[in-house]
Amino acid sequence: MSKLICSLLAVFFLTGMLSSPGLVASASACDTSVTTICTIEIWLGHKQKKRKKEIKAYLKSKSIKVLRHTIQYWKPKGGHPPTNIALGSGLTAEDARLAIDLALEYNDEINGLIHQRLNPANYVAIATSAWDDNSETPITPDQLAALRDSKLTTEEFHNLYRELTQEASVPQKFY
Repeated sequence: MSKLICSLLAVFFLTGMLSSPGLVASASACDTSVTTICTIEIWLGHKQKKRKKEIKAYLKSKSIKVLRHTIQYWKPKGGHPPTNIALGSGLTAEDARLAIDLALEYNDEINGLIHQRLNPANYVAIATSAWDDNSETPITPDQLAALRDSKLTTEEFHNLYRELTQEASVPQKFY
């Protein structure tokens, strides 16, 4: 019986430790002194494959880490990739707008936002198919233009993003 109690206490202790903000932040932190984008995943149409070096060079010029699978392409006859974007809550408004511009340049348009609370804070995904339809909110060109407004502060940008995705009315997670 005492082993069971000790085991349960150890689980509760470790769970509490791992969920403390300081420990989680230090375990997953990246250097945000140059850019607040720590991870970026991009899916593009096959026609963009010939621009791979250009895209990688652009990302590197913005101090964004490029891994082997950072940029991936749809099959030649796979149609057009999704026209959505996921922007984490830890991005500056400037970095978020940079990601939006990148998506517009290489993926033609954005007509959907992936809910912020589903992704890491310093994460960007362009044309992601990782989430179901309930995880994405359609947006209009006018709403996208509002997000791209350079006058928005970081806080205003994320408030607008959460308003557009209707996340502002979702209760905070309890775990």
